[in-house]
Amino acid sequence: MGKSLVTGIDIGHYSIKAVVLKPAGDSYTLIGCKELLITEDIFSDNHTLDYQKIVKKLKELRKGLPLFSHKVAISVPDNAVISKVLQIDSDLQAPEKEFAIYQAFSHQSPFPMEELSLDFVKVMKKSVSRSSTVSYQVYATRKDVVESRALAAQKAGFLPIAVDVQIHSLLNIWQLASRAQHRSDWMLMDVGHTQTALCIDFTDKAPFHKEIPLGCQWLSQDRVMSGTNAELADKNERFVHELIERLQRQLQLFTSVNGAGSLAGIWLSGGGADTPMLAQEISRRLKLECEILDPFLLFNNKLAKRQQGELSGQSFSTAAGLALRGIEWLESSHVA
Repeated sequence: MGKSLVTGIDIGHYSIKAVVLKPAGDSYTLIGCKELLITEDIFSDNHTLDYQKIVKKLKELRKGLPLFSHKVAISVPDNAVISKVLQIDSDLQAPEKEFAIYQAFSHQSPFPMEELSLDFVKVMKKSVSRSSTVSYQVYATRKDVVESRALAAQKAGFLPIAVDVQIHSLLNIWQLASRAQHRSDWMLMDVGHTQTALCIDFTDKAPFHKEIPLGCQWLSQDRVMSGTNAELADKNERFVHELIERLQRQLQLFTSVNGAGSLAGIWLSGGGADTPMLAQEISRRLKLECEILDPFLLFNNKLAKRQQGELSGQSFSTAAGLALRGIEWLESSHVA
């Protein structure tokens, strides 16, 4: 059993969330989940982590997870990642392609290549005609950002098998939801602490994903000063208004490229998914269906009923998506 369990660990500003999944044929079984509160000083400068503090918290987290859930997939912040699409000669063999990607990226990178960790994926195109070049989506982040997470996980007794950006984990949740609900024309909107992520995938081209630099942190600022219910309601209303304004601008960009009928609805996830009036106002102002997406409903749920009742599954979307990424990585024969 332990060989196939993967734990996705999402390290946020105020909590660490973990989701343990196991593949079950064409679906997945939810074996366990855990949220552990932390303080924001666990982050050092430039997206790295305070080693001693994070190791202590990860050890505590591990004690609350099921047995055999030591294989983990961890996220790095999207804003710590450089993303570029590069054109590479299509006639190159695999080792030559990798060298060509590194070479091409080095000419555009603001950092020395020896300081970076790189990953890349081929961009699928609709055209069937042969081209002299092929497109690759390349992702790079500083090695110390990756290593601070991987080393801390190892010290806490975990085995890191994948480190990935948040948006990839959310795209995995989108793919699962779109298949389960037959809604390939819905977009996932993850309302986080410092930013809101948008994503939707396609069968014949690169996914659409954008970050809006606005999240629940805005609501918590000045909360001590905004003590009355009326003031808090007003602050909530202004947050919802501003977030929808920014969402609308991104959707205009999306429909200008993909067509006016390319979007039918919005799934909300993340810690801010249940912000009062957010779903209702998106539906009213943008004329789109809008629902909260609980990723746990996409899995065979083995959690105790008491635990199920205590959880807001939508806030575990990134952790669940990371677990899916880890399973995908294992199944693609990267490890024996």
